[in-house]
Amino acid sequence: MTKLAFILDEVWLLSTLGAFQRAKIYLPNATENDKKLFRASLYKYIYENLIEFYEDGVSEREHLLNIISISNYSTNFKNILNNGKINFGVSQKLLNLYLKYLWCLEQIPTPPHFPIDRIIQIKLGLKKIESWTAFDNAAPYILIINKAKEILQNSDYESLAQLELELFKRN
Repeated sequence: MTKLAFILDEVWLLSTLGAFQRAKIYLPNATENDKKLFRASLYKYIYENLIEFYEDGVSEREHLLNIISISNYSTNFKNILNNGKINFGVSQKLLNLYLKYLWCLEQIPTPPHFPIDRIIQIKLGLKKIESWTAFDNAAPYILIINKAKEILQNSDYESLAQLELELFKRN
């Protein structure tokens, strides 16, 4: 295993932990082996079908469709997932977090968005904090992204990803 392959495996692990740990995505009867197979299959799907598009950059529309495609793909594991799939909120957190790490490792250009969670909503100064784990569609996500775009216009940052990187610091 190369050093880069090792780091990319760790990045995937961090991404799934960040997206799944508070989301309660699994049914009570899901075994550890079921979960492991799901994460491995999801990684393969994202890596083989989506990441290459980010190497050249994607539009916001394409990015939203990619998030939806992850949710749709997860229905292949409906027997172990609450509600038969991972929803839009969990899908966006997973993909955006993974892209953020790849970008920070200089594996891809700047991603179009950033991971939406409670912390970043607070840092953006939103009055109403949305439960990202409950996003069933893109509507609340787009509202948050649009608020971040307003903040970006009055900042020295070149992208939403750079803005979020500055705002999101570990406590």
